[in-house]
Amino acid sequence: MEPVKCKILAVEDDRPTQKLLETVFPAESTDFLSAFTLEEGYALLEKHRPDMILLDRMLPDGDGVELCLKARNDPRLRSVPILILTGKTEVTDKVFGLKIGADDYLTKPFAVAELRARVETLLRRAGGNDLARQIRNCIMKRQP
Repeated sequence: MEPVKCKILAVEDDRPTQKLLETVFPAESTDFLSAFTLEEGYALLEKHRPDMILLDRMLPDGDGVELCLKARNDPRLRSVPILILTGKTEVTDKVFGLKIGADDYLTKPFAVAELRARVETLLRRAGGNDLARQIRNCIMKRQP
């Protein structure tokens, strides 16, 4: 039987950051979905119902908080962990992101090890230890 893969949706308009995120989460344990705009993010959110969302705030067609609010107001998506990953570094931005429903907030530039740890923690809380352990094991195998 094929192991269950975690679906991670990254809504990020910066292509180098999007590529980096794809390498952080290995294909053996992750179905990585990439969106570069809010519109693409909405479409992938509806079609795939991801296990985790990595969400930029500053997108070409709006603020990522719109997608966060949409997910929090949809009973099917309400419990999906959302990590805001953005260049907005002010305390007021962080507090706002958390108050509107994000589970965590990480500013750019970020350390890959910290991102991995935060994602594992959020997945463990949302989906149990097995999913987080599977992803952690695959990530550890790929580290230099």
